[in-house]
Amino acid sequence: MFLRKILVVDNEAVFADLCRNVLGGIGHEVSCASNGEQAVEAAGKKRFDLVLVNGELSGADCLETFSMLRQMDPNIIGILVMAHADVRLVIDAMNSGYIGVLEKPVSTENLLKRVVGALSITRLREENTRLKTLIPLYQLGKKFLTATTSGDIYVELVNTIYNELSPSSVSLMMLDKVNGELRIVASKGIEEQIAETVRLQPGEKIAGWVFAHGEPLILNRRTQDATPFANLLQRKEIAASISYPLTLRGEVAGVVNISDRDVNIEYSQADMEMLSVICSQAIMALENVMSIFEREQAVRLRTLFEQYVAPEVAEFLLNREERMIDVGEVKNLTVLFADIRNFTGLVQHISPEELRRFLNQFFELFTNIIFNAQGTLDKFMGDAALVLFGAPVAIDAPAVAAVGAAVKILKGFEELRGKWVENSSWFTQIGIGIGISSGEVYLGNVGSEKRLDFTVIGTNVNIAQRLASETNSGQILITESVSRDVSGTYAIKKEGARLLRGLDQDIQVYSVISEQEVANEKS
Repeated sequence: MFLRKILVVDNEAVFADLCRNVLGGIGHEVSCASNGEQAVEAAGKKRFDLVLVNGELSGADCLETFSMLRQMDPNIIGILVMAHADVRLVIDAMNSGYIGVLEKPVSTENLLKRVVGALSITRLREENTRLKTLIPLYQLGKKFLTATTSGDIYVELVNTIYNELSPSSVSLMMLDKVNGELRIVASKGIEEQIAETVRLQPGEKIAGWVFAHGEPLILNRRTQDATPFANLLQRKEIAASISYPLTLRGEVAGVVNISDRDVNIEYSQADMEMLSVICSQAIMALENVMSIFEREQAVRLRTLFEQYVAPEVAEFLLNREERMIDVGEVKNLTVLFADIRNFTGLVQHISPEELRRFLNQFFELFTNIIFNAQGTLDKFMGDAALVLFGAPVAIDAPAVAAVGAAVKILKGFEELRGKWVENSSWFTQIGIGIGISSGEVYLGNVGSEKRLDFTVIGTNVNIAQRLASETNSGQILITESVSRDVSGTYAIKKEGARLLRGLDQDIQVYSVISEQEVANEKS
């Protein structure tokens, strides 16, 4: 049941007392006036939903009284109370807006029946008014959803509330997560200098309380002193206010505050509902903007991630469910290590900026060749690079792919070096050597919970690196296992056994014969 404010206009105490006892007993707020003049005075101080008027008033009669009350509030509903039926008066009363007649003497049953019926009309009128108001408000969602930033939505929310509810002032406070304070991010009716300085802790003052508890709050001057919030009321010029929590993804993120200085204004649940609808549209728009930002951020982070690790590694890591530090396994791979020879000497004669440009151009060339061969670039190490074939992306002939990529790298390096020689003869001193090995290695994350490196560890990694350091410029050295895998595809030359630094035993080393060397041998 909706509790209402009811005005009884009757000079007979018996009927007034009956209304107080019966209607007040079920929760309605009942006020009494003995004549029309007092009724008008009471209605100037308080809004009433229903008025019961004696048909035999002295002074302003029942028609004049109701007419004046309706001028003050067109939505007020009237019931005419009569001891003797007067058909002419009843007709005039209906024509003036009364919705019914109650005959004296009035029983409790008849009083309740007539009042409940009248108030149901009030409820229907309010519902119709509410729907007429709310349906257009739901259309506001389209306007909110066109906003592309949170700031745009904040401003649109404040402007919409200001236009729809016409308060003296509106402010939107959002939590600044850096310092844990609520601050005004958009406002209307508040001086900009003041809005910029307002800061509240969660729980502080009215807005802080609403934020901390996640509950909306209506305060009207007539009743606010009787609330638990009386000690928080500091601005005496405010006659009515609503503070409404803005909840995003299940957490309170801010507070909307509206207030009015007009002493005739009182906010109600209807105002709260309207505010709720407007805020819900803004919340959907904010969540939409947040989702778009998160998707863009995820794409940006993935793109950034793939600039530091190979796309295949990024895909491999992002699809794993276990802890990152636990990601890893022993795999049979082909490892390629490329090293720019005599680079240390070049560093002494070329500016750091030129070196950076040269390395970027070389590694761009290098990366394209590796990716086209379905290799995985593990890392750049100064003037060297480590590449994997066979994992995380499995390929049919990893050793063949590795040697094929190495041949293209040598050719591309020679072409690039030729261009840089035109700028400086010091580039004639550098070359590139490549070592390739295959076998079991550990592939996965190595490091701590705070800092991880996805890499390969094992003897075959060390062998590839040592072979690269053994090469002459433009040479590709490979192990016996690689030789067996590529012998039918590439020309191979046995270089003999070598004891590589860090190893206990000699290993057989082979070299890949270039097309030029093959042509020379045939001639």
